[in-house]
Amino acid sequence: MPLFDTTMGAAMPHQGAALWLALRTLRNLRKAFAWAWLDIVCQYRRSKIGPLWETINALVMTIGMTVVSSAVIGGRPASLIGYIGLGMITWTVLSNFLNEGAATLVHSRDHILTSNLSIDYYISRMVMRNLIVFLHHFVLYFLALVTGVLSLHWTALLAVPGILLLFVNGYWIVTTISLVCTRFRDLELIIRNLMQLVFFVTPIFWDYRHVASNRSFIVDYNLFFYFIEIVRGPLLGETPPVQYYEVVLVVTVIGYLLAYLTYRRLRRELAFFL
Repeated sequence: MPLFDTTMGAAMPHQGAALWLALRTLRNLRKAFAWAWLDIVCQYRRSKIGPLWETINALVMTIGMTVVSSAVIGGRPASLIGYIGLGMITWTVLSNFLNEGAATLVHSRDHILTSNLSIDYYISRMVMRNLIVFLHHFVLYFLALVTGVLSLHWTALLAVPGILLLFVNGYWIVTTISLVCTRFRDLELIIRNLMQLVFFVTPIFWDYRHVASNRSFIVDYNLFFYFIEIVRGPLLGETPPVQYYEVVLVVTVIGYLLAYLTYRRLRRELAFFL
């Protein structure tokens, strides 16, 4: 029995439904990862260096943003490149969850309508694809360690739970956004435009510690900042405050509740929306 059954007459058990959905999702991860890997292979099938283009693209963006930031905002490029690079890598994951996640079900329309596979496969496939891309980008961190641009600290271990929380949240983000955007198609374009604005108000290429106290709300109420910092901070040798993890955990709980309610509300009409 599929996790996200698209059959109109399918009924979900009321008691323990959320746990049942979670267990089904875990069982489908292996196939979703295989699909995601196939997506990457097909995308770079005739390329000489394949997925390494993802790493090169991230490196070029990091160098470019570092040069611009040091020239416009100030600071030494050597001290900025690690901060900006890790920020860009984490931001790419978050932005893909929203931008690509919005069109996940729409792009899989033919498969959803002509097969009995559960919706969870398509959502997991998108999340796993971004995990693979993230791992390609993350090669740059090890390159920075080897070249001496960054130093290895014991706090780097704290990045592991940060990365896990990042991708765990990816599931509820993609589930919610994909279902809602299938119903309201204009929302996908709105999200894309808003993400361009959010990029500039999120401390990726500028240091949040230099923000004036009367403007700290730009950082304090920016949820993207907390997700970025629990990954970037430890890798730079900093220990994120417990408050950052508390915010992320609260967002995780609320997010999964929202995703579950959205799924229960829209799953029966999904075929009509597509």
